[in-house]
Amino acid sequence: MHLLLFGTGCDSCRELAATIEEAIRRCEYTVTFEKTSDLHRMLSYGIQSTPSVVLEGKLLSVGKKLTLEEVMAAFDTANAMKTNHPVLQL
Repeated sequence: MHLLLFGTGCDSCRELAATIEEAIRRCEYTVTFEKTSDLHRMLSYGIQSTPSVVLEGKLLSVGKKLTLEEVMAAFDTANAMKTNHPVLQL
């Protein structure tokens, strides 16, 4: 699974990067984590504020620091979609 973090190096971006790295350590999935500040790539997703996260090519969040639980839940959902086993939201 591929996660892309768009950030400028601000405190919020660094904190979210640390949260994502912790989620990767705790999860059972193989996650490729890429950080970038490339404006052209950011605009290709329609992103106008940071931090922003793209997971498996889909925009997950814009201008928000996700929690550890939110990142791990996103990993579970992305994995379920990849394996065609939808996760039920109760």
